Amino acid sequence: MDESTRIKPERHLTRQAFDQLLAGLASDRNRAGEEYESIRRKLVRFFECRGCLFSEDYTDETINRVARKIAEGEVLHHPSSYFYGVARRVLPESLRVQAHDRALSEAVRNSPSPGEAADTGRLRCLRRCMETLAEENRTLLIRYYEGEKRVKIENRRKLAARSGSPLNALRIRACRIRKDVRACVEGCLQSGN
Repeated sequence: MDESTRIKPERHLTRQAFDQLLAGLASDRNRAGEEYESIRRKLVRFFECRGCLFSEDYTDETINRVARKIAEGEVLHHPSSYFYGVARRVLPESLRVQAHDRALSEAVRNSPSPGEAADTGRLRCLRRCMETLAEENRTLLIRYYEGEKRVKIENRRKLAARSGSPLNALRIRACRIRKDVRACVEGCLQSGN
């Protein structure tokens, strides 16, 4: 998947953007905070019910996009509806990312061992490219895609904790490594293995 089809995370909310977001939800700061938490919980459920593995990340992405629109002058007459409208646009992006991650995970998991004679060209190239990675990057990429659904999420959280970096930083690192592997595989296939 090229970078144009990936969700491009918005910058983190600044204090000013968050304050504007809350002001758009209610004039009373406490009431605005309650409204924000309610919307956030509902968005997490929205993404979870539709099969998104990282529902909290996509919820944050939705909130960041709404905050940016408010900073650009958008007025929220019906905040819940507006948030859901943005979430409905983020959803297909998230599902595309997950489908790509699942396909790569399957390719890595199902690649034959080095001794097998029945290699396909793509798998042979994938194996070669994986072998060119530094051990740390190869291990990270394999562990990042291990498991299914909740197990995969928990594995990623543990991996982030072990590396001492936030989950989003781990995701970005894995994406960069995966992009390098993809370019390597495509180059290998073009050269005829």
